[in-house]
Amino acid sequence: MPHQLLCMSEDEKTRLTQELEDAKSMAKEYESRYKYLLAEYDNYRKRLEKEMDIKVKRSIEGIILRLLDLRDDYIRAIDTAKRDASASLLAGLEGILKRLDDVLKEYGVIEIDALGKSFDPNLHEAVSFVYDRELPDLTVTNEIRKGYIWNDRVIRPSLVEVSKRPEGGDSKDG
Repeated sequence: MPHQLLCMSEDEKTRLTQELEDAKSMAKEYESRYKYLLAEYDNYRKRLEKEMDIKVKRSIEGIILRLLDLRDDYIRAIDTAKRDASASLLAGLEGILKRLDDVLKEYGVIEIDALGKSFDPNLHEAVSFVYDRELPDLTVTNEIRKGYIWNDRVIRPSLVEVSKRPEGGDSKDG
C-alpha cells in the first residue's frame, strides 16, 4: 500500500486529500446535527416530564381538596353528635376523622396554624374583623375554616376573623 501512494500522481493525491477533508467536514456536520438533535430531544423529554408532573399534582390537589371538604363535613357531624348522639357513635366518627387526618398527613398535607398568629394574606383569607383594644392589629382571633399547604403551596387558605384596633384607641402595638 505505501508503494501505491508513491506511485500516485500529485493530482490524484490532491483529489484524495480533498475527498478526505470533505468526508471529515461531513462527519463533523453530522456529529453537530446529532448533538443538536440529542439536546433537542432531551429538552423535549424534560418538558414533557414537567408537564406530566404538573398534571399529576393538579389531579392530586383536586382529590385532596375534596377530602378536605369531606373532613369539614365530618367535623360538623362530630359537633352535632356531641350534642345529640351516643358516645359510641361519637367515638366512631372521631376515629374516622383521625384516620382521614393520618392519610392527609401521610401525603404531605399540612394544616396552617392560624389562631393567635399575625394575619398573612398568603395563608389566610379574612372574612370578618373584630374590634379589640387588647390585641395588636391583624391578629387572627377566630378560625372559621382550616387552611392547608401541600407541596409547598397553599391549596386552601384559612378563613379567619382578624382583630382591628378601634379608631382613636390606645396606640399600643403588639
